[in-house]
Amino acid sequence: MLPIFPLQRVVFPDSVLRLQIFEQRYLDMIARQLSNNQGFGVCLIKKGNETGVAATPFKLGTYVEIVDFDQKQDGILLLTCIGRQRFTINSQTVLPDRLISANVSFIDNLEDSLISGEQNELINLLEDLTQHPQVEIIESPERWQCMDFVVERLTEFLPVNEFQKQAILEENDLKTRIAMLYQMLAWLK
Repeated sequence: MLPIFPLQRVVFPDSVLRLQIFEQRYLDMIARQLSNNQGFGVCLIKKGNETGVAATPFKLGTYVEIVDFDQKQDGILLLTCIGRQRFTINSQTVLPDRLISANVSFIDNLEDSLISGEQNELINLLEDLTQHPQVEIIESPERWQCMDFVVERLTEFLPVNEFQKQAILEENDLKTRIAMLYQMLAWLK
């Protein structure tokens, strides 16, 4: 069973996720996961909110690995996580503490496909986006030539709604993902 952290944002494999944890249920969850050297699942919220009553998450999310943490004096836990692999929720249970626990099946990440010459504009766009102070991309220069990485990073940081990002997360065909990305870029012009 995988604990699920519902968020108002989509997380992709290779995404950098920074969280400030203050709710007791999530502090307890993170303590358990750290003691077992395990991450947790992140899903976009379909209905509800990040705090209070357990939200209804989308069925497809991303397993994240905890790579750094720091406890502040006020009790807030600062986490840095990296998205690793997509999964789909087969079944889920809301525990008494309102934490969601799910039986999941992991989905293979897309195969690396090198960017072709006519798609270099996507790398240029991504490089432009990295100048923005809120854009954080893992240090992985070799991945910048891989189409799946570039499509996911652009989708992650483009000013489109989270449901559009979720649609790309859920898509398994790279060519369809590329077409969806170009459609979003056309909307933004």
